[in-house]
Amino acid sequence: MNKLSTLLFITLLLIGSDVLAQYHPFNRTRILDINNIKLWQNNVGSCNQIDARWKLLPQDDDRIIWEHGIRIIGKINNEPVARLINWYFSSYSPGPILDGQPAFVSHPEDSLRYRVYKVTEGDDTTNIDYAEWPVDFGAPVDQNGKPMILGDQILWTVYNALDSTVNPDFYKQTDLPIEIQQTVFAKRGSAQDDEDIFSNVAFIEWTLINKGDVEIDSTYIGFWTDIDFFDLLKNFPGVDTSLQLGYCWNYDDPAAVGYTLLYGPVVPATGEKAIFKGKKLENYKNLPLSAFKPIIERFGTNPIFIEPDTIIGIWNNARGYDNNGNIIIDPTTGNPTTFPVSGDPVTGDGWLFTDEYNGTGFEAGFAFYSGPFQFAPNDTQWVMIALVPATGYDGITSIIHLREKVSILRSLPYDSLAFGSDHYGITSVKDISETPVVYKLYQNYPNPFNPRTIITYTLPEYSNVKLKVFDLLGNEIATLVDEEQAAGFHKVNFDAGKLSSGVYFYRLQAGSYVETKKMLLIK
Repeated sequence: MNKLSTLLFITLLLIGSDVLAQYHPFNRTRILDINNIKLWQNNVGSCNQIDARWKLLPQDDDRIIWEHGIRIIGKINNEPVARLINWYFSSYSPGPILDGQPAFVSHPEDSLRYRVYKVTEGDDTTNIDYAEWPVDFGAPVDQNGKPMILGDQILWTVYNALDSTVNPDFYKQTDLPIEIQQTVFAKRGSAQDDEDIFSNVAFIEWTLINKGDVEIDSTYIGFWTDIDFFDLLKNFPGVDTSLQLGYCWNYDDPAAVGYTLLYGPVVPATGEKAIFKGKKLENYKNLPLSAFKPIIERFGTNPIFIEPDTIIGIWNNARGYDNNGNIIIDPTTGNPTTFPVSGDPVTGDGWLFTDEYNGTGFEAGFAFYSGPFQFAPNDTQWVMIALVPATGYDGITSIIHLREKVSILRSLPYDSLAFGSDHYGITSVKDISETPVVYKLYQNYPNPFNPRTIITYTLPEYSNVKLKVFDLLGNEIATLVDEEQAAGFHKVNFDAGKLSSGVYFYRLQAGSYVETKKMLLIK
């Protein structure tokens, strides 16, 4: 069979069996489905717009992700160059870099090998992916030379950023001689988070190799995601730098979805230790997140929140600037920041995303970046993140659950994440799913606000409740609640449209419990 006939045969075979991508006809998709998360991944690094689903949400509305993938940006000959995944395309090409060319160009006859390989614990050579495990492409193996299964199920593939035929005009991207080996894995389980958080977590690792003959200067590794759950127009982005966590949430929706950077790229650091491909590396350190890009829509005017449509814009975002290269100022402190909307929705402190930023609400998600580092020829980098969804009574309690899950993950060594068998549950689930055991008044959200905010509180028993608002002088402004209420969680909407800007106080009195909190109205 000649080369043309071979390609025609392969094309027909793939069209008959798999979803095709917009920019590459040999885009093949497999699904990670060993636990409560169903995560589709293809051989060009994305979800292929088939979504990710989570069983702990209602079955008729269990989507949590529309798309996600890795970004690489740096400078060659002092010019920004990048490859990335975005809403409707991946600019990567299936297969490794072979003989200095994309595998699909240099060895198209092996196109069927440039697929996603799926192996589950207990598989043997009756699974064709196990039998054809591409060790020569860099697929990990154990001490016996057999497929190394991280967790209980692994999806492994390799793709590259060098194929000039896969270069959508949207970003005018430049070819990069980088090969990306991607591992997606999860542990088996169907439990709730209070029993086993690993039933509700998925991990992604990337090994990147510079197979060119030039150094890539000031390189950043980024990750972009379009998160979709419940009301897609109100998935608000946020970042918790203490947990290296980007997430989306909404105060009305009982869910929050995030990704945490577990191990960033490594750079030399005398006397320190890094984790590199699961092993300790002396005199190096893992870089943390260096910038966060909240994204609420593709089309709009706010350069902080809309996705840029040029490589320069992506380059600016990776370095912590807005799309136009301007320093971002935190409106709550007046100081420069590379982490917009890094406030705390649980306490109401700091810069929070609100409806005022929402624009058309066309999209929701974020990108985060880690760098910079010098990427010399033949150098290898490695990065690991975790996809972590959480659910609670509402958005605030979902964030509390999300943080607890991420805190546990970040406290564990690599071997426990990849190979451990212990189960870890979060305690805050029971605080939300069962009747509250204490009186508690939460910080209003958003805060500052204009002109509406939400006040949440819990009652452990049937109580006579009074919730009132006062001005700075102690004058009563409004009575929001004055009645007997059942035990449970309660939310009250407060509209301050007729009030002037300033500091106000709200006080909850229930039985012998009294608590007062401060809120700030800014018009």
